[in-house]
Amino acid sequence: MKFSTGSLLPLALLAPGALAVHPNHFQVTVGKNGQLRFDPETIDAKKGDLITYNFFAANHSVTESSFEKPCAPLDDATFSGFVPTQSPDVASRTTFTIEVKDDKPIWIYCSQVNGNHCQNGMVHAVNAPKQGNTFEAYKALAAKAKAPSLSPADGLPNGGIRKTTVDVGLNGTLTYSPNNIIEPPRTVVEFKFNPRNHTVTESSFEKPCFPIKDKEGISSGFIATTQVPAIATFEVIVKDTKPLWFYCGQVNGNHCQSGMVGAINAPAVGNTIDAFIAKAALAPPPSVIPPKAPLGGRVFVKDIEIVKFNLNGGNAIDVDAILAGDIEIVTGKPTATKAYETKPAETAYYTAPIKSWESKAWETKTWETKYKPTSSYTSYKAAETKTWGYEGKGKSCEGDY
Repeated sequence: MKFSTGSLLPLALLAPGALAVHPNHFQVTVGKNGQLRFDPETIDAKKGDLITYNFFAANHSVTESSFEKPCAPLDDATFSGFVPTQSPDVASRTTFTIEVKDDKPIWIYCSQVNGNHCQNGMVHAVNAPKQGNTFEAYKALAAKAKAPSLSPADGLPNGGIRKTTVDVGLNGTLTYSPNNIIEPPRTVVEFKFNPRNHTVTESSFEKPCFPIKDKEGISSGFIATTQVPAIATFEVIVKDTKPLWFYCGQVNGNHCQSGMVGAINAPAVGNTIDAFIAKAALAPPPSVIPPKAPLGGRVFVKDIEIVKFNLNGGNAIDVDAILAGDIEIVTGKPTATKAYETKPAETAYYTAPIKSWESKAWETKTWETKYKPTSSYTSYKAAETKTWGYEGKGKSCEGDY
């Protein structure tokens, strides 16, 4: 462990919960086992508590109403969007998390009109009074509400974090699972990195295995890890409904050409995910990724945000080296990190040696990370980065565990 003039803490103390007392985190099932029900139906929560909604078949929502008008959304209502899924007993990868802002009641219903879910009792409340406007009274009003139920006009998530997960290289396979994510704008897509050494890098449909040229696309950089379960993640926000194509830039084994590609909102006809896989198989190796990372998203290791790879720019990190503890930590002023998950009491800056993935001769470089404040993912903006100016040249990762 290196030392500095700042106060030092071991990395183990930077795991979630170590820098701050966690609020309560409630889990609610939505439509489990085919029932038109939130379970639990009511929650008594405090300011700062978190509530995550887990969705089951077939297609439900979390929609906020007033007490007086169940089955109709408030203006600027909290809304998960609809979450279609197939299983009655295995939760969707997509969740919706809200933070309780005060002790006022929150009235929730499912706005699915096929079967009039709200009118048939699929309602929920947070901090419902024990007398007067009780949950039982709200449920009775919902049963009498005019059908059909209503959803917010734009149909987009609001007032919380809608998140879905993608496994990168699960069980040693050269895959993203799932490889085509269908999600509305404002959704957080969390890529979870499994062993060995992969990337998530944006390309065009026409030229898979190479970074997109007409804009600064997303890139996780190379994330080398042996950790199971995955503790390194890359999060991006779905900005619109246009397809976003991505690939793994690992050249050892030609991952992209071997089928390790994916998409967010690929169309069902025409430029489909299968057509993209076929194009990638014909792409000339080696693949290339941008020389700096992360781009267009946020990388976390154990919920510690890695804002920049290497002090002088770089596109690789070694998760095992981070965990080894050869890290300098300089404490600073209070800030926030991942919205709703951790609110640490201090800011941390880190430097640690990593191996360079840019040449066969291992080099020692340093990387720097620091927390960047954010209030919530609904107002999240990707960290600003300079355009890296790809012109068909670049270095690729040549070291794959």
